[in-house]
Amino acid sequence: MGRMKFLPVFVTTLLLIPAAVETASRAASRITEASVRSHMEFLAGDALNGRASGSRDEWIAAAYIGAQLRRWGIEPLGDEGGYVQEVRIERREVTAPPILSFGSSRLTHGKEIAVARLSGTRVTGPLQRFRQGAAVAPRSVLLIPEGVAPPVGAQSAAASMTLALESSEARTRRLAAPPRPLVVQQIAGVPSRAAVLLDKDSYETISALPDGTILTVDAETTPAVIRHTWNAIGRLTGRTPTKARDVILLTAHLDHLGSRTSAPGTPAADAIYNGADDDASGSVAVLELAEALAKVKRPQRTIIFAWFGSEETGGAGATHFIEVPPVPLDTIVANLEFEMIGRADKSVPPHTLWLTGYERSNLGPALAKRGAKIVADPHPEQNFFARSDNIQLARRGVIAQTVSSFGLHADYHQPSDEVKTIDFVHMTDSIRSMFDPVLWLANSNFRPAWLPGKKP
Repeated sequence: MGRMKFLPVFVTTLLLIPAAVETASRAASRITEASVRSHMEFLAGDALNGRASGSRDEWIAAAYIGAQLRRWGIEPLGDEGGYVQEVRIERREVTAPPILSFGSSRLTHGKEIAVARLSGTRVTGPLQRFRQGAAVAPRSVLLIPEGVAPPVGAQSAAASMTLALESSEARTRRLAAPPRPLVVQQIAGVPSRAAVLLDKDSYETISALPDGTILTVDAETTPAVIRHTWNAIGRLTGRTPTKARDVILLTAHLDHLGSRTSAPGTPAADAIYNGADDDASGSVAVLELAEALAKVKRPQRTIIFAWFGSEETGGAGATHFIEVPPVPLDTIVANLEFEMIGRADKSVPPHTLWLTGYERSNLGPALAKRGAKIVADPHPEQNFFARSDNIQLARRGVIAQTVSSFGLHADYHQPSDEVKTIDFVHMTDSIRSMFDPVLWLANSNFRPAWLPGKKP
């Protein structure tokens, strides 16, 4: 029997009812400990079995979120007029070293080249030398000059493949380490891409080729194993025609690690990785902000709310959103990702959040001036800026940063990350502190920007 195409009945039976307009203070007052706890107890309760990436439990979490959005009159952006978006993923294991070919030449992974990333069994395109700021031909193979950073933003999105020189030090480290198995993961709607590192001789050979030479990476793989992940997406369209094209994007990831009964030292009675802080807390924050924002006078700018699936296994939900976006990426003024805000961080003042990449843009200081209890990330050595779904958007040019208060607690990615560990006073106060600043951002002309030299 094929996989049944249905969602829990509570999603399909609710009517889309416009919300009554409230004052901002009244809407903010709806963000209560009781409301925060009610969402948390469902999303991080044992009944959802840890919301494993790509599992039916993740799907149910997305459907629950969609049901709330329908109650508040938020417009659906998912499949078939609903709020849930299904993302198909094909996963294949590579059975022989991939080959990079051009003309009669063949370069082999593990010998002359190292395939760092591959999202299709065949990736091909015409050679083009990369120049910062220059237009990149669609589906081209970019040869990156020695010492130049790889492309980001629209340049990166246009290319099918990047070729770069592998330093002798990196090559020595790679060859000394155990071989890493290659997996091809292809996400529906996302073009196949590859990133290849070249030894010195291969780099010089390809550098001598004329632009337009066709280069191809081929990989032999096992048959595809099909799985799915789910996003939940809704929108409040801006009320002002001249500003409605501007989008404020509020996001979180809705998945976690599921149930792992074989985890060493884990009692059989508590093998569920509930993910209360990671990231039911962020999911609840976006839910609470969505309800409050839906109750006030419609903001001038558009607000999109998105909860991504499979962040814990590589970010497939966010990748699909970025490659098949509901709006052009260049219309997204700012993205605030909410990740692990369920407990206070002792490194900052009480009831305070921090923003990853605070020093990279002027967004954090602007929000702080409007009342957000938000400061710079006190753990820069952890590189949290690049460890949430926001990084995918940031690398495409969007001002995208993560709001958090993770204090490096020992329950991270453990079964002990449960509802009982959540500080609901801290979490509720923190979410409420973000409401007015987000509403200001959605009504203002302010456009955040990366600071000089800080663009990822």
